[in-house]
Amino acid sequence: MTDLELFIMSVALGMDLFSIAIPIGMNRLKKRVIIKASIVFATFHITMLLSGCYIGGFLGKLIDRFGAESGLSVLMLGDWAGAITGVVLAGLGVKMIRESLVTQNIGHVQCNNPLTGMTLIVLAFSVSIDALAIGFGIGMIDVNLIKLNIILGSVIFIISLIGLNIGRQAGRFLGEYAERIGGFALILLGGQILWNLLG
Repeated sequence: MTDLELFIMSVALGMDLFSIAIPIGMNRLKKRVIIKASIVFATFHITMLLSGCYIGGFLGKLIDRFGAESGLSVLMLGDWAGAITGVVLAGLGVKMIRESLVTQNIGHVQCNNPLTGMTLIVLAFSVSIDALAIGFGIGMIDVNLIKLNIILGSVIFIISLIGLNIGRQAGRFLGEYAERIGGFALILLGGQILWNLLG
């Protein structure tokens, strides 16, 4: 694969992250939180891609064999990941709205950070699951993994920075309503993902 193809693939993998980074950023996150979250997102994408490359062949055989006996398929891995993503996004949206209402009752504006602990880990895992699937295919062709991971990590890091910062600026503009709008957006995104899986 050429550098351009690797770049395009990396951008495509980052689009899901970009769409959720904007509403999350409406919490008016601190810059250090944005940088930390972007590093975590990039690290998870790289880890998942490498995992797909190195264990893809072995895991693929296991899933194919298991699927042949029980009716499961490789596609179900993506379905489960999508379901996790939908639930996490909807839950995060509810949390943002609830914290916004609590802040309003207290009577002062407070910047909440939804990207902490297990929430960040589960979110990073769920948005990077596509990289695992891509890794299965990449493991079968001749690709410079060092170059691929440098490009992928850089692109995901930048996409996350841009998305979270756009949300941060929108949060400043929208004021006290930003967190609720971002929360509703995440609930809609999560609901759409779950709806598409059921459809």
